[in-house]
Amino acid sequence: MIERNEERLKTLISQYQQRVFALILYLIGGDQDKTYDICASSFAEAMRAGFDLEQEDAFLLRTIGISLEKARLAKTLPSYDLLEFIDLPDKEKRPLYLILKSLQSLDFEGRALVLLRNQLNLSYKKIAMATGISESDAKRKTVQALVLLREKVEEILKHGQ
Repeated sequence: MIERNEERLKTLISQYQQRVFALILYLIGGDQDKTYDICASSFAEAMRAGFDLEQEDAFLLRTIGISLEKARLAKTLPSYDLLEFIDLPDKEKRPLYLILKSLQSLDFEGRALVLLRNQLNLSYKKIAMATGISESDAKRKTVQALVLLREKVEEILKHGQ
């Protein structure tokens, strides 16, 4: 039974590690070392808190919540070097750069909500659970952050930056 639980836990971690890593990487601005530290400690903390292996979403949301708190405290500088590792022509990287630059101009909460909704495809209910806010606040704040992101993109396009 213990071996089966360990295997199940390994499966959950491997299933979620890339998603949580990408979330934190974009959230803190591209520092891979800090992202790794945040993710590893968040998974460990989520496991120590205990959970039912059958409730996968609860484990993911707990891990995300812990990761968000750790990322909020991380002192980092935004980096746009992430695009160098993507195998795309420069012409196709431009829109990604535009979104990344606009995303980094949002405050931490706005970036987190946009990424939770559009990168991890979480429902507003799950966003609320991960962030500790009400579902209506999660929806309202996420929509506001998306509108602000769009305005930032339009501003950059207008000024040709």
